[in-house]
Amino acid sequence: MPNDEMPQLIAVMTNSPHFVDINTPVHEAAELMKAHSIRHLPVMDGDTIESIICERDIARATTLGHALTEESALLVSDICPPRSYVADIADPLDKVLDVMATKHIGSVTIAKDGELAGIFTESDACRLLAGYLRDNCESLFAEDEDGSD
Repeated sequence: MPNDEMPQLIAVMTNSPHFVDINTPVHEAAELMKAHSIRHLPVMDGDTIESIICERDIARATTLGHALTEESALLVSDICPPRSYVADIADPLDKVLDVMATKHIGSVTIAKDGELAGIFTESDACRLLAGYLRDNCESLFAEDEDGSD
């Protein structure tokens, strides 16, 4: 019997993500991402969730010809987008997915009582959809394997 209750973000997010301070050098953020095999980092300004950066942001900013002459001079604050979308841990998943799709947002930081609690990305959404399809559409795949139409 399917569960008709909409999941909240807490059920699908990555808990306690790594994060960087807004004044961290970009090369340190890149090293942190590489060391933990992650592609997104929430950006904090003290206790405030400020933004989020991804591998692509770093790659764009560190290509040859960037305005800053030394990569070590480049800070996370120089490349992070202004104020990312911050969702609450109890927000229903469908509403968060709608916002992500409508506003072309690739990742969401998640707060609980105003503090960083997690992260949810497009990749997380794709994994969730793949699992849902495997669990709920098995008969569709079985028909294809039988050769029936």
